[in-house]
Amino acid sequence: MKKKKIKITGIISLLCVIFSIYLIYAIYKFSQIETVLRYSIIGIIVLLDIFIILKLFFNKKKKRYIYNTFLILITICYIFSGFFLNKIYSYFSNLNKTVIYSTSLVTLADREDIDLITLKDANIGIISDNDEKDRLRELALEIVTNENLSKNNNIVDFDNYTTMITALYEKELDYAFLPTNFADIYSTTEGFENLKTDLKIITSTEKEETKEEAQLLGSSKDISEPFTILLIGIDSTTENLKQADSFNGDSLILVTFNPKTMTATMLSIPRDSYVPIACFSGQYENKITHSASRGTSCVINTIQNFLDIKIDYYMKINFTGLVDLVDTLGGIDVDVPYSFCEQNSKREFGNSTIYVKKGYQTLNGEEALAFSRNRKKNSEYCSSEWTQGNRDDFVRGNNQQAVIQAILNKMKQFTDITKIDDILEVISNNLDTNMTEETIFSFYNIAKDVMISSSNDEVLTIQKLFIAGTGQYIYDENTKLQLWNYIPNKKSVEEVIEAMKINLGEKEHSLIKEFSYSIKDGYEQKVIGEGPYATYTTYDLLIDLTDKTLSEAQSWATKNNIKLNIEYVENSKYKDNTILSQNYPVNKRLDLIDNKTVTITVVKNKEKEDEIKKIDCLEDTDNSICSMPNFVSKTKKDVTSWGSKFSNTISIYYEYVESDKEAGTIISQSVKEGTAVKDIVDKNTTITITIAKEKENTSDENDDTSDDSNSNNDSNENSNS
Repeated sequence: MKKKKIKITGIISLLCVIFSIYLIYAIYKFSQIETVLRYSIIGIIVLLDIFIILKLFFNKKKKRYIYNTFLILITICYIFSGFFLNKIYSYFSNLNKTVIYSTSLVTLADREDIDLITLKDANIGIISDNDEKDRLRELALEIVTNENLSKNNNIVDFDNYTTMITALYEKELDYAFLPTNFADIYSTTEGFENLKTDLKIITSTEKEETKEEAQLLGSSKDISEPFTILLIGIDSTTENLKQADSFNGDSLILVTFNPKTMTATMLSIPRDSYVPIACFSGQYENKITHSASRGTSCVINTIQNFLDIKIDYYMKINFTGLVDLVDTLGGIDVDVPYSFCEQNSKREFGNSTIYVKKGYQTLNGEEALAFSRNRKKNSEYCSSEWTQGNRDDFVRGNNQQAVIQAILNKMKQFTDITKIDDILEVISNNLDTNMTEETIFSFYNIAKDVMISSSNDEVLTIQKLFIAGTGQYIYDENTKLQLWNYIPNKKSVEEVIEAMKINLGEKEHSLIKEFSYSIKDGYEQKVIGEGPYATYTTYDLLIDLTDKTLSEAQSWATKNNIKLNIEYVENSKYKDNTILSQNYPVNKRLDLIDNKTVTITVVKNKEKEDEIKKIDCLEDTDNSICSMPNFVSKTKKDVTSWGSKFSNTISIYYEYVESDKEAGTIISQSVKEGTAVKDIVDKNTTITITIAKEKENTSDENDDTSDDSNSNNDSNENSNS
């Protein structure tokens, strides 16, 4: 019986030691977190293991059931503690997710289904090569190869997906390879609101890579050094981030943090900022949010080029996961600045519309998400009660920051330990970063100092930055639509960059030598980059020339260094010089117009005889009409026709004489051929035209002489043209 008790005690002791090692390993993995405490606990566990081993071999007591019970309780404690710590570690480990690339062959929803093997004579769109390795193109080419689509069909390259979607709508394409989550990415773009129902997927494929394979590893710098982190808010209809690397970049916040001074700068980058996109062919300008359609690396490289700042880390946050997080926390307290209505998390209005009233109140998950998304009045869906107040990207940025602050405040006050696991699971599913586990845990000490303080003012100083700019409707070559863009002010961007580099220790801080403020007005901290500025950055755009007269159009073209190529057409419905059309759309950037030349179509109808525009021979001296012709052997009608073509007044005297020539034929002229009309007018010269008349008898001649005299007197009148 004694041997049996020893054997049971030995098994329990062995299990206790094994699970203690399991717990020690779990504790050890939490590097950078309470190092002294962790090693103290590990030391205690090791000493307890030594005691258990010694107790097993040297304890002579007969009653061991109390000791065995103690061992069982310790073992259970080890098992649950180790399991809990490993589960928490797995949550943090899951924050560094793999990258999933997914592409689909799509077509218009009303097109009949077809077997890809028998597909012929179809135009199929595919994203073109660029400077970076494009995984979605590679996946699309795999489908093309596997289905042998290039044999009987035309594969067409496109620089971007929006142009490809437009080509589908206009039926220039039959099929196109798009990111699988195309509806989430583009349905907020004007003209693409109904993509989910307008297009259907024929086939899809995906590929999974590590951050290292995708070249998305974070910085190797120690967290004790200043660093940057890009927060990317993703507006998705799904509840986790298990989607392709292409996404809808709804919110972009760039943070610089200096752990030595505990200072941070926070910059909300407007989603409509019109900047060069790093992964687009030629890096042409577009909305910065469109860079997200080409993946995380495109977003990072675009912002790095735009702000001249190296991004060390990024965090992608799924806004839809916000619903579960806020609900798990029991709601968040927010001062809502205006009453509004908004779509629910599935982007549905109607019976699913979310309504939130103005004022300080507790928001649930759906309401918090709606508040974070709202940037339009949505007057077509809601009554005037819910459409008051200003709405735009900047207001939405403030709303999002208010929600983030409210979540942090709620977490600081959160005491329900039973829900910690639920909170970590929501965060784990809806957040992705390129930080390693070690880097994530190294934030512990910074976070602890902030969280245990009742006021962040003494712990962490946050300088908000702002990019000033100007809104412009610019013709988008991809969607063929007039889209509103936000043009960043160059001076504002320079000030923002300087502030970030100063906080990162890359630039010396320039000391302010003069400072003044009024006690009456109080002091308000200046927001760097907010301005005002003397000049604002804008683009010169093509106006609607069809609203202008020809002279106005020519004046505008001269002022803007544009050449006008005028093509005349007859159209009796319009007056002469009416501009009917132009070869480039309104609001196209002038710097993108080929050869700085705009072709316009102008009305010019055939002139009627009595509406012929006469020539001023005192100014247009080079015109052939403005010189004396040779009228010898011609008729009086020829002289009259010539004189009617110019507006100047000259004196012509017709002299009739008998001649062998045919009656009515001009015999001579007093002014030499080639003499300028200007000289005739200036010298007040009378042109004498001698004309042959018929021979007649004496009596008749006397009668006719009287008539001819009258005729000659009539002919001596000035001819007015």
